[in-house]
Amino acid sequence: MASPRRIEQLSVFLKEEVSKIIDRELEFPEGCLVTLTRMVVSKDSRYATIFFSVLGGSEAEVLAVFEKNIYPIQQMLNRAVRMRPVPQIRFLPDSAEDRRERVEKSLAELKQKGEL
Repeated sequence: MASPRRIEQLSVFLKEEVSKIIDRELEFPEGCLVTLTRMVVSKDSRYATIFFSVLGGSEAEVLAVFEKNIYPIQQMLNRAVRMRPVPQIRFLPDSAEDRRERVEKSLAELKQKGEL
């Protein structure tokens, strides 16, 4: 089992590699901006969950693009990374981004009312 520091370094590295692959290889719906927000790697480094946010498009459409291309993305990642085993990746919409937006909106409303 890897140390927490090693897991964090692996998360950052894998996120960068997957970002490069996605930038080169995937086409998203017109006017859709996709951002990889964070990556969570399991303690045994066998699995990685990549969270994304979408601006100007549907999360469902973007998730469908990721799911359709998960196998080629995984293959390219396997070739790009010199470690074994390479974590098996999956993509999920980042619900933390939605919560963050709601909190910011609430704070802005409170500020306007003068309650903050």
